[in-house]
Amino acid sequence: MSQKKKTVDFASSFEELEKITQWFDSEENVDVEVGLKKFERGLELSSELKKKLSEVENKVEEIKKKLS
Repeated sequence: MSQKKKTVDFASSFEELEKITQWFDSEENVDVEVGLKKFERGLELSSELKKKLSEVENKVEEIKKKLS
């Protein structure tokens, strides 16, 4: 998988998470079933994003050590 592909996945996941957040912010009467599904998806996306950020941080640290 190329580096560009990971960036696109991160951006897409983040955008989807933002849309879910906006949905909750804009709904006055949240449908419980729809809200639960969106909440679950938001948790999945959040977990994926945290994992990818952690991978990037680790890679940056590796690069910094090599350059020191």
